[in-house]
Amino acid sequence: MALRDSDLNAWLVGGCVRDLLLDKECADVDIVSSEDPSDWARSWAKGRGRWFWLDEQRKQSRILLAGGISFDFAPLRAATITDDLKARDYTINAIAIAVNDPANLFDPLGGITDLNNRCLRMCSVAGFSDDPLRMLKGVRHAAVLSFTVEKNTIHAMIQQAQLLKLVAAERIREELLKIFGVRDLSGILQLLTETTIFQVLFGAPATNWTDTDFAVNHQSIDDRFMDFCSQTSLTLGKVLPQQRPLFHLAAFLIAYAPHSFKPISSRLRLSRAQQRLAKALYDDLPALWLQQLNNPLSDRQRALAVEQLHPGGAERIFFHGWCRQQLPEDLVIALLSAYEQQQEEGRIPDLVDGEGVAAYVGANNPAIGKLLQQVKSLEMTGELKTRAAALAWLQSQHFGFDKN
Repeated sequence: MALRDSDLNAWLVGGCVRDLLLDKECADVDIVSSEDPSDWARSWAKGRGRWFWLDEQRKQSRILLAGGISFDFAPLRAATITDDLKARDYTINAIAIAVNDPANLFDPLGGITDLNNRCLRMCSVAGFSDDPLRMLKGVRHAAVLSFTVEKNTIHAMIQQAQLLKLVAAERIREELLKIFGVRDLSGILQLLTETTIFQVLFGAPATNWTDTDFAVNHQSIDDRFMDFCSQTSLTLGKVLPQQRPLFHLAAFLIAYAPHSFKPISSRLRLSRAQQRLAKALYDDLPALWLQQLNNPLSDRQRALAVEQLHPGGAERIFFHGWCRQQLPEDLVIALLSAYEQQQEEGRIPDLVDGEGVAAYVGANNPAIGKLLQQVKSLEMTGELKTRAAALAWLQSQHFGFDKN
């Protein structure tokens, strides 16, 4: 049974209505009802998609269809649809369409006028205290839609920015990643500075920080980023687009608060994988490492050079070498190609494995790891090139180690 043919008194609301009125595609549909819509949603999902709870206590559920299209269902947040809309974040998101009468639009706060004027206006001052994350979401809406934030809304953000300290770090992180996925950051950075949101989240900026300079640099890096992903056949080029927002967030933190980078990244509760990548971007390419690239290198030596920068060696070379243009493009490609061809499960196989080293120094000897690393270091200098040479070197060294 179609929703419009059911007994439910329901409305389309939120971003899907906004996007519909802006003639944009929408893959996330929000539906509210004057009663609990969960049973209808669960029944309708059978044979069409997967139904699951988002918040059982609040009777909020989701249907996920093939292709990633989702339908979220929830009861009204207030006694009437008008009161529900007035309690939302921004007027452009406070428009509803009656499911059983699509020509009937509910727009109690003038959201359609604001859409036409490309203006972002809060529904009420209380909206930010109800959920302070709405301030960050507003910044993202303004950037993605190229809207201007109305002056009273900016003033309210300034007055209430400190409330963002009460928001869970995970929610802040996810909203920041969405923001830094936007290509043109110039307006976003100015807005986040003007509203003091940056200062609340990250403290005072570095003395040489300017949002204008960073926006220009960001766009240059993003151009390089996208060029690499579109031109290269490397596996890294296929993985990178998923990591693009994190690249840009880390680049911002490095520029904005270089001395506070580690505590800030920790405060944002980045996952272990995100922390490794963020640290790889934070750490510049070492001077001694760069010097060894001046020598002629075999493919294996290039692969080992990437491994030397682990964790995140490939990403580090891509970001600093390619995006920030600290290395010639052909050298970046040669290094990354060699690493992809030679690595096995994220590391370059040893000329001599641990068992081979143990034959000289004894099993479970703590020196094994150090010797394996020394062999790879000697490979980089060209002193060892074959397994036989590595075994001969080990034989010459083993007398200094206790096999027990």
